[in-house]
Amino acid sequence: MGYVQKGNRGGAFFVAILFAALYFYTQNGIEAQTTENPSEPAPESPAPELPPGIETQLDLPPFPDEEEEHPLAFDYLPKAKMGYVDWVAAIKEGVIKPKDSLDPNAVTMQPLNFDVIFKVNVSGLPDVVYPHYPHTIWLDCRNCHPGIFLMRAGANPVTMGKILKGEYCGRCHGVVAFPISDCFRCHSRPK
Repeated sequence: MGYVQKGNRGGAFFVAILFAALYFYTQNGIEAQTTENPSEPAPESPAPELPPGIETQLDLPPFPDEEEEHPLAFDYLPKAKMGYVDWVAAIKEGVIKPKDSLDPNAVTMQPLNFDVIFKVNVSGLPDVVYPHYPHTIWLDCRNCHPGIFLMRAGANPVTMGKILKGEYCGRCHGVVAFPISDCFRCHSRPK
């Protein structure tokens, strides 16, 4: 889709490309969790219950105000359970069909279908599953690597505090992707 930019221009570039893709390509969506076969939907699982006192164990600042008023132009897009636009569902259902690049001669990358597991050191809180498939159906690897995430196990000290400050996953989630408060979209792998 684009290149990772230095400084704050990267986020603005991503948003510009996203809106350009929405303007030029219309069709519909995908689940956040993937399976080995992307044509099969991921099974629904109930959200695990948090152990008592989990709020104090995480020691996080409060969630930012994530209630975003979407423009009327987004009304036709599919919504997730929490009411925000489900961009991946929009692709799977064919409502939108984003391109990797604005360059018509750019080679289209094939989506990658594998998950990265982030171990969570809080008792009872599920580990985080990062599914590459729903991200790579419309993002080029260079959007995240190496500018946001280093491609080496254990090299990224991801914490909820850093995500809430707009680092790592927080570069997109809570900005243009589903909000951070939808905890069990990511914290989905029971221990």
